[in-house]
Amino acid sequence: MNFFEHQEIARKKSFLLGLLFVLALILIATSINLISYLILHQSNIVATPLTAWLKSRESITIFGVVVLVIAGGTIYQFINLAKGGEAVANMAKGRPINLDASSPHEQRLINLVEEMSIASGTPMPDLFVMDNEPSINAFVAGYEPTETVLVVTRGALENLSREELQGVIGHEFSHILNGDMRINVRLIAILAGILSIGQIGQFLLRLTMNRSHFSSSKKNEGNILFFIAGLAMVCIGYIGLFFGRIIKAAISRQREYLADAASIQFTRNPEGIAAALYKIHDSQNGSRLAATYHAEDINHLCFSEAIKMNFSGLLASHPPLPDRINAINTSYLARFRARSNISKRQTSAKANSAQTKSEAGHALQSEGISSFYQPSSDQSSKTPSSLEVVQSAGAVSPPHYDYALALLASIPDQIKQLAHTPSGAKILLLSLMLKESADNLHTKAIASLSECNQSLLNNSKDTATAAHLSSITIKQRLPILEIALAALRQLDQTHKNDFIQDLANLARIDAKLTFFEFSLLTLAKQQLSPQHGKKLKTKYHSTNEVSDEIALILKMFAKAATSDLQEQQRLFSLAIQPFTIKIEWNNTFNVTEERISHSLNKLRLLSPLLKRPLLLSCAECVLADNSVHLKEYELLRLVSVVLDCPIPPLLITQQ
Repeated sequence: MNFFEHQEIARKKSFLLGLLFVLALILIATSINLISYLILHQSNIVATPLTAWLKSRESITIFGVVVLVIAGGTIYQFINLAKGGEAVANMAKGRPINLDASSPHEQRLINLVEEMSIASGTPMPDLFVMDNEPSINAFVAGYEPTETVLVVTRGALENLSREELQGVIGHEFSHILNGDMRINVRLIAILAGILSIGQIGQFLLRLTMNRSHFSSSKKNEGNILFFIAGLAMVCIGYIGLFFGRIIKAAISRQREYLADAASIQFTRNPEGIAAALYKIHDSQNGSRLAATYHAEDINHLCFSEAIKMNFSGLLASHPPLPDRINAINTSYLARFRARSNISKRQTSAKANSAQTKSEAGHALQSEGISSFYQPSSDQSSKTPSSLEVVQSAGAVSPPHYDYALALLASIPDQIKQLAHTPSGAKILLLSLMLKESADNLHTKAIASLSECNQSLLNNSKDTATAAHLSSITIKQRLPILEIALAALRQLDQTHKNDFIQDLANLARIDAKLTFFEFSLLTLAKQQLSPQHGKKLKTKYHSTNEVSDEIALILKMFAKAATSDLQEQQRLFSLAIQPFTIKIEWNNTFNVTEERISHSLNKLRLLSPLLKRPLLLSCAECVLADNSVHLKEYELLRLVSVVLDCPIPPLLITQQ
């Protein structure tokens, strides 16, 4: 099953969840109605038969109120979660991690996420840490693969080695690429309404306790009714919780095995993730989340169980830890136990302390990544077909990871430090944009910027910074761009808007737009938009509705491939072959930044299975001459990111 099928199935499962929610709502409302009748009938308040009661105004009112309460709770949570992964991170009491973090543990996390992002072709997730959680856990959340958050516990940062944390991150990236996140976020909202009945029941029980000191017999009778009603609603709430956990277990369990396997494929290191699982199994804190009231809500998102689970064989949303370890390698569990027993038998506290410091130092000196990874010797230089390029979407191989490591290692440390701060990221992107125009226009271009950004660029003209900026190669531009945009997402929206406007001013200073200028400006608009991370709804289920937009994008790729008009039209004819609809070369279509941006935003709302032939056609233009030019590659990566279909790097020599 490929990336596009995973995304489509995730959307269909969201529809199935909606049907299950409606069914659960009807069953719970009917149960409460019947319990209300039994209570009132036993108290001689209602003497009518059950059939007459079900048709009465009181019965309909109770049914309607229950439906409104459950639906209201779900709708309220859906509204809260419309903000995307950031809303889930806030539920978990996550603290945003700045990319220029001074903590060595946080910096190690940032480095690992940068590597995985470049290897997978996805923009960097926003990073959060749960400071008050000493356990080992992590999760990703969001609606689209290119707009996510990654949240880890303090215990994961402090207790896992670099290789173990890398295994956990590889697992979470698998959830990003396999379409698991959307359904997981929606499941939070659906279960919120069902659980609201139990919460109301708990409120009634507390209310009964507070009123218990009254001695009036009528008040005592009222207290008894309140107590019985509250107890019944709590029971119904737990019934809802029971079936909610069954649903989560059915959806999540097999996906956890798949994510473990994908992590091993990404990192080429099965022992890393297996050792992380064993540390959870062997530690006192395990993976349970204690500082948030929403551990139950987000349990199915997490790397391992976030709550203590009774009847775990039936209700757990994750397979048992020993089973996950044995699925990786049947010898690991016994090996890890032996290591643990040896460690526990050590009697010298001094020796223990020295060993711990040594291991921690080895893990935190992980910035020398070449000691952990060497480029794969079997990496092929053969140009892939367009089909192979598109099929690679969502599939990260060890050579992709090796490529990401080598590319990051080639970027000077001073450039990385700039990219990790909002002000430094501005300097980098403004400088890259400025380099696309002629030198004699630079003074005029800088004068067109806002006062703040003018000052930043002028201050960056000292000899050392200027030398580093001028040393940036074309191949390094994309990773620098993606890291810098992640840092700029920390700005408030006003500063983001000002920066986008300044980028646009620089791009238009010479009255022409290069493909890199277009790529930089388009990605900045997407990643820094106020809509970034929010829920998107599939709008177009047929390419007939977007034929003009498809024609414009394919014309752009044909123009990027060659300047010869006849060759452009030939490539265009080749690119439209996967489509059954009529798409024609139209000389009236001017390839302008505004029109292309509008077209890409519209095509982003295509159903996932329809995005596949579009990317296939784009790749056909790029690879038509059996070589890849960097400007074409940047354009392909741009379109894939905007369409939420991340494509890993092309592992061939780029020109």
